[in-house]
Amino acid sequence: MNYAHVHIVLNHFPTIGTVLGLLLFVYALLRRHDELKEISFVIFMVMALLGLPTFITGAAAERAISARSDAVLVEAHKDAAVMAFTLLAVVGTFSWLGLWQARRFGRISSWNKAVVLVLSTLTVASMISTGSMGGEISHDEIRPEEAVVASEEEGLNGTLEAWVLDTAWAWPTGETLHFTGMTLLMGVALLVNLRLMGFLRGISFDAMHRLLPLGIFGFGMALLSGMLMFNGNPTRYINVPTFYLKMFLIVVAGIAVLYATVFDQAWNLRAGDKPPLTGQVLAVVTTIMWFGVLYFGRMIPFLE
Repeated sequence: MNYAHVHIVLNHFPTIGTVLGLLLFVYALLRRHDELKEISFVIFMVMALLGLPTFITGAAAERAISARSDAVLVEAHKDAAVMAFTLLAVVGTFSWLGLWQARRFGRISSWNKAVVLVLSTLTVASMISTGSMGGEISHDEIRPEEAVVASEEEGLNGTLEAWVLDTAWAWPTGETLHFTGMTLLMGVALLVNLRLMGFLRGISFDAMHRLLPLGIFGFGMALLSGMLMFNGNPTRYINVPTFYLKMFLIVVAGIAVLYATVFDQAWNLRAGDKPPLTGQVLAVVTTIMWFGVLYFGRMIPFLE
């Protein structure tokens, strides 16, 4: 089994999960059911995180089939996947913001629900189109008759990968945004986790909770800029084992953020309170994971 197999398995989850999340969200809006709205937001957030390994393994799958597939179809599918993943990441970000609003203010703002509804609808449409293009790569019988067979060089022209490679400022800008985002993320994550470990007891978790949007903003900045750099030179990353470890840790640590957003154990911590054992263990584990993300990311230039 290789990463192409992993991609074939993974790509079903973000698509089907996002469709289910959208249906549940629409039902919750019609029934005015706040709990179901929050559940649908959790689904969107988890699907956004699962979209990360799906997108990454897609590049490995591309290399595996490059010798026997139409370059035009492959590049079109990849560019469509960039758009779909970007939309999914934005939906996941606004969904988390909605969960944060529900915890902090007792309700999700109307504008946030409207944004999630519109963007999730666009995301589903984009993901269905992307999946259809992926099917055309391996199944000649469903390709449109007007599909043009071109060489690999012709297929690369005009793609996002070519733009990143040919634009002098794209890569350094991506790196600057990536490291700035990681700095914001790590700073907030470390402060929140220290409180959950039992340090900084003079501060309530309510006060710490105000920092979480800044950390999520940093995470989104690092995610989208990292995707830009990855798409500019996928071969540099897909052949380095530590890169996949970094992606795995990001997904798991990202899902763990739900503990600080949704569950009452963390939220009920007042100034002077000792955190529960569950929170302490989770804080230690996720802190190690985030430092692992930094370490494995820095090892990529030395192992490529």
